[in-house]
Amino acid sequence: MAEKSDSSPLRRSARVNIRVPVRLSGTLPDNTTFSEDTEVVTVSKYGAKIKSKQPVKVGTQVKVQPKGRRISGLFRVVWIGRPGTPREGELGIEYVQVSNLLGVAFPE
Repeated sequence: MAEKSDSSPLRRSARVNIRVPVRLSGTLPDNTTFSEDTEVVTVSKYGAKIKSKQPVKVGTQVKVQPKGRRISGLFRVVWIGRPGTPREGELGIEYVQVSNLLGVAFPE
């Protein structure tokens, strides 16, 4: 992520608020697998914010598949909303390999 300064932006890419229904799946820390119907709420060139009830950990790889599509993408969990805060139940995920999986094109 970009360093904070008075003249540079905090983020590598703009964020777009969007609701994309998806299937989120992966493996929990106890090695059980999960699959959850949920939604992406914000997307950027490098990742997204997604809602989840799963107790995943930072660094976990998850698969995201938009509803009604056969393709999916791998993401890495980079932050987790703290319990008891407005961000509880949110995950910050970044593409393992950047793509246009979620249907929003960003300039190069």
